[in-house]
Amino acid sequence: MFRCCVLTAAVLCCCAAAQAGQTFYVSPATGTTGGDGSQAKPWRTLAEVVDRGGIRKVKPGDTVLLGSGYHGHVTLSGDNADFVTIAAGKGQTPTLGRLEIASGSKWLVRGLTISPSCGDKPYKGDIVTLAEGGASSDLVIEDCFIYTELDSSGWNAAKWMAANNGIFMGRYGKNLTLRNNYVLNTRFGIALCAEDSLCEGNVITNFSADAIRVTRDGLTVRYNVIKNIYVNAADGDANHDDAIQCFLFNKGTGTVRRATIHANIIINREDDEQKLTNSLQAIGFFDGPLIDFTVTDNVVCVEMWHGVTLCDAENARIERNVAWSKWRSRLRPWIEVSGKAVNNTVKDNYACSFRLAQGTTAENNKASTAQVYEQALDRVHTMICKKFGKYHPVAGYARLGMSKGKNPEPKDTAKEPLPAAQGEADGKQPQ
Repeated sequence: MFRCCVLTAAVLCCCAAAQAGQTFYVSPATGTTGGDGSQAKPWRTLAEVVDRGGIRKVKPGDTVLLGSGYHGHVTLSGDNADFVTIAAGKGQTPTLGRLEIASGSKWLVRGLTISPSCGDKPYKGDIVTLAEGGASSDLVIEDCFIYTELDSSGWNAAKWMAANNGIFMGRYGKNLTLRNNYVLNTRFGIALCAEDSLCEGNVITNFSADAIRVTRDGLTVRYNVIKNIYVNAADGDANHDDAIQCFLFNKGTGTVRRATIHANIIINREDDEQKLTNSLQAIGFFDGPLIDFTVTDNVVCVEMWHGVTLCDAENARIERNVAWSKWRSRLRPWIEVSGKAVNNTVKDNYACSFRLAQGTTAENNKASTAQVYEQALDRVHTMICKKFGKYHPVAGYARLGMSKGKNPEPKDTAKEPLPAAQGEADGKQPQ
């Protein structure tokens, strides 16, 4: 039987100055039910701490370090005046079966493995859920390893379509951050349904539907690697698979504004012997109006027409993208601006072809080649690795391919400001 636990923190707004927080310890291996959360007497599991009320000792600015072992299904909520950090202890490998931050502010979760396969009971739906229970802000999930099962080599089409989803960033959130997570073997990868939020440095690999969905205003999607799509219509899957798709959360009721899609890598499949493969639409923004979108420096290699497609776009900039296909299929990626397009600029891009609405400002766009693609891939991959490391700190996998390497020490970002889309919305070019 699994446990679903609720963790609540009080708001401490009366502190005139930030104070150094306490550190608490939780260890399934050495903790006891009578522990006090100290290093000498750790709590046993995060789920148990919550059930028994020990979590009341944790205040804004504190850190809870988790030891190796299974910590249960956990739901967090509550507003904090400073970040409460829940993280893997140094050299430790803690696991959760499921994580939800239902509502609240200033929670940071770092360095955990989260999977239904870690627990004793499978479930359907999202593995990580944020901001679906009420108003939420400044929630951070970073450096986590999120998957349905580790080994999908024996999955059939039905198993792929029944896989869990990775992360759902919910509708009641604002200024949320998903950073450097590795999402493996899922149906949908990441759904972005919170305003003015950031999705950066994540890897979404081995998925059977859409990798990233953009559905609210002010979203920034940058430095992500998306690769390896599974199952198609012939396998019984009617979903039109997209690497990055955009549509309004309440579809048909208004506009989507101020999206920034920057320096992402999208690869249809890394292994030409992959079974149950499908064609992948890369950046497919079909459901406008799309206002003030910026799509820059993305590198695409797919076996499908839509490399970068924006429909009903206004004031969009599409610049320095490369769309290529290494396969000999007639499905070769283009850059398209279509529908009710107004005041859009398409500049300095490479693609297999261009389909641009009348009135689009088009400058210095050229046919892509294998050499141009390889150079762009190397440039953006190097940039991403410099920012986030070649290997994921928990999964251990490289961002391209499936080789493993030594995990770097994750940096401490608990007290850093959370960058969202403000700079890009002001017209500043992200680096």
